[in-house]
Order: sequence, then structure tokens, then C-alpha cells
Amino acid sequence: MSKISVIIPAHNEEKYIKQTLHSIKQQTFQNYESIVVSNGCTDETEPIMRKKEAQDNKLKHFSISTANVSIARNHGAKEAEGQILLFLDADTLLEPDALQKIHSQFTTKYSVATTLAKPDIQNIRFNFSQNYKNFIHWTGIYGGCSGALICRKEDFDQVGGYPEIVVKEHRKLIIALKRKTNNKFKCVDTHVTTSMRRFQKWGLTKSSLFWVGQWVKNYVGDLKKSKYEKVR
Repeated sequence: MSKISVIIPAHNEEKYIKQTLHSIKQQTFQNYESIVVSNGCTDETEPIMRKKEAQDNKLKHFSISTANVSIARNHGAKEAEGQILLFLDADTLLEPDALQKIHSQFTTKYSVATTLAKPDIQNIRFNFSQNYKNFIHWTGIYGGCSGALICRKEDFDQVGGYPEIVVKEHRKLIIALKRKTNNKFKCVDTHVTTSMRRFQKWGLTKSSLFWVGQWVKNYVGDLKKSKYEKVR
């Protein structure tokens, strides 16, 4: 039975990290490890994680000074023992059967996967945005990330992991994995509950325009110059 390594980059996530870790501990599938990589934290994330690590033998905590989500994910992947990697955002909760469904549905015919998503706040606009994302992921119109991205460690290592950028890093990795394995993208039949804090602060219009701009920059600019406002 394949082991799943849940890798969580955490930059100033004192408000969310406990709930995220709790959702992992409640899993029906227990052959997993959790790896939290705190990066550039200035809040209580690291003290929280040191305490949690001492209490949980399935939890590993690493700290790096650079506040970069892709560098943190790559660091966690290097420390992972599992054959399957689940990259999970620190403000995103798993349903109790999530790891079980990932284990059973992420077969060798797929190179990379995500899950369905729902907002942590019930709101017509938030529900619409997440349902739209679910539709394009489920139908395969677009392979993206719901706040959870799944791949095999062997494939991840062979493509060199995440590019060290802070926007569209998931999409870049997805494309690299599909090219390497010549396999399909999968949307696993389970939901994650993800924070709407960015939508609350930016609004859907600003959020949509930002991502359209990054899509354009991907083709005619340099994503390494992109900046992603930290919303905490």
C-alpha cells in the first residue's frame, strides 16, 4: 500500500494550520505522514508547529528562512518518504475520506491530480467561482489546482519539482508531469474546503484580472518577476 506524504508550506499561518492538521489526523486512510515547512514566518506558526510535532509521530516540521511557497514545497518533497505526494495549502481542509479516495483513484494512468473544492464561507459569488473551477477540472478542460495537488514522488523528482516562482507554479508543474509521463490529469472525487480570504480582500473582479494578467505574462513576460500579495 502506497504511503502518502502531505506537504504543507506555511507562511504566517497561525490562524489556519491547526485546523488543517486536524483534518489530516481524522483521515480514514492512515498510511500517511504530514510535512509542514514554515517559511519566513514572523508570527506564531513555528512555535505552534514545534509543539504539534512533539505530540504527533506522523508529523515532521521544517523551517526555512525564505518566504517562498515553491521553495518550501520542494524542501518538503525532499524530506518525504511517501510514494505519493499531496501538496496541500495551509488554509485548506480535507474531508475524512480524502486520502482514501486519492489512494484508490490516483492510478498509474494518471500523472497528476487535484480535487474538487468548496469555499469556507457560503456565498453565491464564492460558490460560483469554486463550482466553475470544479467544472473545468472535472471535465479536463483545464488542469489546475484546487488547493491540493497530487503526484508521484518519483515523477516529481525527475521533472525537478516546482519552479521557484510564486504564481502559476502549479500549472508549470502539471505541464511538466504530463509531458514526462504522457499520462492524464485526474480530478479526484473528494472536496477540500479552502479559504476565501483572498477573494474577501481583493474581490472577484480584482482576482480575475490578476490571473488573466498572469496568464498573459506566462506567454509574453517573465513569471519570475510576478509578485503575489500575501493575504493573512
